[in-house]
Amino acid sequence: MGITEAWPVLRTTDLAEALTLAEGLLSVAFSYRPSGCYLEAWASDDDELRRLTEASPGADVRWRGEGSASLPAELTWGVANLSQGSEALRAWADITRCYILWHDMKWPAVPELGLGEEYKYAELQVVCNSHTIHCVEWAPEHTVFIHARPGHDERAAWLAAQVGAQVVGPSEEGW
Repeated sequence: MGITEAWPVLRTTDLAEALTLAEGLLSVAFSYRPSGCYLEAWASDDDELRRLTEASPGADVRWRGEGSASLPAELTWGVANLSQGSEALRAWADITRCYILWHDMKWPAVPELGLGEEYKYAELQVVCNSHTIHCVEWAPEHTVFIHARPGHDERAAWLAAQVGAQVVGPSEEGW
């Protein structure tokens, strides 16, 4: 098992723009399973938790507080396809920091860079209201991250270029 590295390739206040870029990157992927995707968010109070669960009644809630059912809570929801994921992400982004992650995918080979296909470290993430993959701090922008094998800066730059984007900041350790 390895840890990915994540490169930001877009920061924007326009969630539709972030999702459009993600859709373009998914079309560049050698393959991806549309249902190999999930959303994650954190509720710090009862109102956030209520609004998140109303927006996605099937979400799994894991309590992170002191007691067995105390806040904060982490919500995870697996989605069936891009449309369902985009709709849920829009609803969750109006409530709190959250992200959508595609993890069952493969980046294509880039022979001119000496890079083969990548499955193990291939992921794509749209983070809402934060600049980090773990949504640690609130930010007014949404960030699109390409996850790949550590040290594959060239792959991240190449993938971004395929959809008219570029790496816009330093990479961070993934998961």
